[in-house]
Formats: sequence, structure tokens, C-alpha cells
Amino acid sequence: MHTYLVRSALVAMMLTAGAARAASAQTCVAIDEQHDMLSPDERTAARLLVAKQIELAGQRVVERDCTVTYTLSHIRLGTTIIVTLSGPSASREATALGLDDLPAVYSQMVRSITTGQPMGMGVLDRTNVSATQDLPPRRVFSEGLWYARVGYGSLFGQSTDNGAAFGFGYRAEFDRLGLDVSFLNGQLNDSGSYHAPGSSAWSLIKLQALYFTNPTANRSAYFGGGLSYGRTELQRPAAGGDFFPATGRGAGLQAGLTAGYEIARVTSARVFVQTDVTLPFYDVHLETYSYPQPQSSGRYGPPTVTVERQYAPSVAVSVGFGWQRRTR
Repeated sequence: MHTYLVRSALVAMMLTAGAARAASAQTCVAIDEQHDMLSPDERTAARLLVAKQIELAGQRVVERDCTVTYTLSHIRLGTTIIVTLSGPSASREATALGLDDLPAVYSQMVRSITTGQPMGMGVLDRTNVSATQDLPPRRVFSEGLWYARVGYGSLFGQSTDNGAAFGFGYRAEFDRLGLDVSFLNGQLNDSGSYHAPGSSAWSLIKLQALYFTNPTANRSAYFGGGLSYGRTELQRPAAGGDFFPATGRGAGLQAGLTAGYEIARVTSARVFVQTDVTLPFYDVHLETYSYPQPQSSGRYGPPTVTVERQYAPSVAVSVGFGWQRRTR
């Protein structure tokens, strides 16, 4: 008698659990007609497609007496359709490009809700990539500007050396902000004499960020700064009893500060006036060779080498001309 009661109880529990599972699997798909913008025929097709995806997820879809309801709506503007699918515990939103893109979007949304995973790689496979996901990403339009500049500059060491300055570069402008990449920025002061002072300063490659104070105007001031890799060489005349001038060089990273004024910004050709200040993170090592008085044999003894560290910043003012290469 006791065994019979236990078996009866187990059978009842199994039947109850099966009935509960069957009841919990009763799912309906409804259209939110108040917010939906599809035609009646398109709504019917959309509801059937979502029902198919729910059945593939392991749930039974019925017309009535359901315990779970998924509500579907579409907002259409041109060929873009914003789809919203609300389930019993979560809601998902996605974008479709036209009606043909809806099946892939429905597949992702149902998988996301039934598995609890967010919309993204976790619910994607090679059958449900939407058209919006297959498009190249959009980018903010920027103006590309190649330019060359020429001017006059000064290099400051033990003395001030003045000379020609020039450079070449490419500037991308995003209205208020700009990115400037320049190369072969040079500043030369060569007297042509081995015993005369001379100098050269190079920024072989320089990267700067710029800020335009009036980005939509035809004319705008700008300023910015950045880093460069450069090289500086100095030559000082021989002093005292020295036979040879002091020469030295240094190379490394440099900080740069820029301020300028650009005109004709509404045209494809640009003109700007620019001031550049270069602040090296290194010193120039000047080497001086001093020879003692000749010996009785008439020969000179070994020279004495003196090394002096010299910091040599520079400033240049230049006029530049740029031409715009449009990308659209």
C-alpha cells in the first residue's frame, strides 16, 4: 500500500511538471499597432517570422491562451526601419535597412532575449548578419590639406643664429580640431666658412594637434603643440689659441608649440602665417680641440678635447601655402 502511494505521488508530480512546462511554453506574438508603421500584410509577415524564430529557440507559439507574449513594433523612415521586440523580461531594439533585412534582425533579437545575451557577436552567425552590420562604418568628414611653408628663424645657443626656415606637411581638419603631420622641417644658417659660426636645426618628423578658434569662418587663428624627432648641429669660431672651431650635435625628441592664422578656409587653397617654437629634450655636445705649443722638435703634442653641453631651442616664423584634397 505504501509503495502504491509513493508511485502515485511520483506520477502526479511528473504530470504536474509536464503540464507546467507545457503551459509555460505557450507563447504569443503581438503587434503594437499603436506604434507600428507597417502595412497590415507586412505586419502579418513580420509576426510569422518572429514566431518562427521563437519556435527555433524551443518555445511553442500559439494564437490564444498564452502565458508569454512578445510585442513587436516597427518605426519606418525612408528605407530605415527601427524594430523593437519586447519579451516577458527584456526588450531589444535594432535597425534594419528595408524589409528584406528584417529576418536577420528578428533572428538576432529573439536569440538575444531568449539567451539573455546582449545584441552583438554572441547572437551572430553567418546566416543573420544584417545589412547595417555589413556596411562600412561612417566617419566624420575631414579636410585633407597638403602644404609647404618658407620663412625665417633663429636658433639660440651661446649666440643667436638666424637663417632660412622651411617645411612640408599634411593637415587634417575636423572643424575646430586639426591633426598636423609635417616632415623635413629645417632651419639653416650656413656662412659658408669653416671658421665662421653656423647652425642647423631639423625636425625630421613632427606630429601636432591644433585648435581653431573660429572653425566655420573663412579666417581663423589656431594654436597647438606636439612632439617631433629632430637633430641640431652647432659650430662656433675658434677662440684663443684654438686652430679649429668648436662643433657639436645632438638628436632626440623635441616639444613643439605652434600659433598661426589661416585664411581662405572656404576655398581649396589655403594660406597661413605660422610661428613655431621648438624645445629639444636634449643638449648639443660641443667639442673643442686645443693644441699645446709645439715642442722643440717642431711637433705638436696631443690635443686637449673639451666637451661643453649647450641647450639650443629655436623659433621660426613662416608663410605657408596649402592645397586641399577632397575625399568626397
